[in-house]
Amino acid sequence: MAFCLYLSVFHSASAQRRFDASLFAGLNMCQIDGDQAGNYSHPGLRTGVGTSFSLSSDSDSPWRMVVELAYTAKGSYNKEYNTSLDAGYVELPLLLSYTTLERRLRIAAGVAPAVKVRARFKNGSDVDSHWDDFFSVVDWLPLTVTLRYLVTDHLGLEGRFQYSALSVADDAPSGTYFLLRSNKGLFHNLVNIGLTYTF
Repeated sequence: MAFCLYLSVFHSASAQRRFDASLFAGLNMCQIDGDQAGNYSHPGLRTGVGTSFSLSSDSDSPWRMVVELAYTAKGSYNKEYNTSLDAGYVELPLLLSYTTLERRLRIAAGVAPAVKVRARFKNGSDVDSHWDDFFSVVDWLPLTVTLRYLVTDHLGLEGRFQYSALSVADDAPSGTYFLLRSNKGLFHNLVNIGLTYTF
């Protein structure tokens, strides 16, 4: 009964364009700043679901809040030594967006805190899962900027840039600095290109 009521309310709100729902999938090209590899040479999948809702009682307001739940693969690959760092995260992006061009273009920015679900180091064909203990459990503050353009009323193309503002490694003596001189370590750095489908 409660579930049916929820669906009814959501459908009514969606019809008034106050809420929408979306599915998305795309390819990450990643690197880890501070590990001396670089070059966005590590591919990974990003997929999940999301919703956006108006921040005012005016359903035509261009300002909306975007909330997503996603799985994203991050890491880096060193071609010279044939080694890779792989890490998988479940993330909860919280973004403030502005829509324009008759709601076809959405510009959004915010944070995407994430919880690590796996991590490993691969040297050639040898895999070391003990690297799971090297990465912090939570990627606390990945700063995120996205652009989405609706090609049709439902299908869209999206580009995303994400950078961890806080170190993702518990101990990274060969790392780099970011923001503060006390903030030394490894930082996820990725670009994502993908497709979205909005209901």
